[in-house]
Amino acid sequence: MVDESKLIFFTGAPGSKWSAVSNVLSMTKKININTTDRNADREYTHPTKFNKAQHLGSYFGTGMELGEGWHEINKFTKQEILNEIDKAWKEEKPNEYRIVKSHMISNNLDFIAETFPKSKIMIVFRPIESCYRGWFGAGGFDITYPKYHNHYKDEETAREYIKEETKDARQWIFNRNLTVHTATSKHWKDYWDITDSENRFIKSIEGYFFEKNDPSRDVTLDTHIAYYNFDRIDERL
Repeated sequence: MVDESKLIFFTGAPGSKWSAVSNVLSMTKKININTTDRNADREYTHPTKFNKAQHLGSYFGTGMELGEGWHEINKFTKQEILNEIDKAWKEEKPNEYRIVKSHMISNNLDFIAETFPKSKIMIVFRPIESCYRGWFGAGGFDITYPKYHNHYKDEETAREYIKEETKDARQWIFNRNLTVHTATSKHWKDYWDITDSENRFIKSIEGYFFEKNDPSRDVTLDTHIAYYNFDRIDERL
């Protein structure tokens, strides 16, 4: 049985570096994260030039392993959504949080907030053009996990969905007057007690790539995070 107060609905468009952000969040000791949704079949590693950033664990969305039809998640009942979420984790671990990753809930954030009032929402975003360059530059449709062909179909469709997911997310953040944080090593240290500033996921989020001759010269610092309903964890979020 899923405890909705222990759900973190986690979203961001392809190319937003949301996977790296979710991996860093999983490292915190401030809260316990259930990572039993991870296995060898739910893993993708980017090339060394991208710091070997990874996709780890379950992803939900139309055409993916889980979350079929979630581009219209507002048509599902609360219990149907909870049942689908529960499929991903090997162990229940009721005292630990589950990160429910889905690009597609960006388009239905009001529905998520109203249907799951005890749950948390975490939104990752970058400038739209940065998402385009980031996702297609890192492999795009050649990424083997999760699968994108079914819903995102082709470059034109993917670009449109990335644009709409980003705009919907930013509009929701604006309308809710949420604080926007830049995902730097200082953010992870100050809010999540994660002190490994050389972690490859944190560095890839910052745009710092170890293989470059002068990695700090090209940092982008363009990945941003907004938190909803996290005040009981940290009132500053």
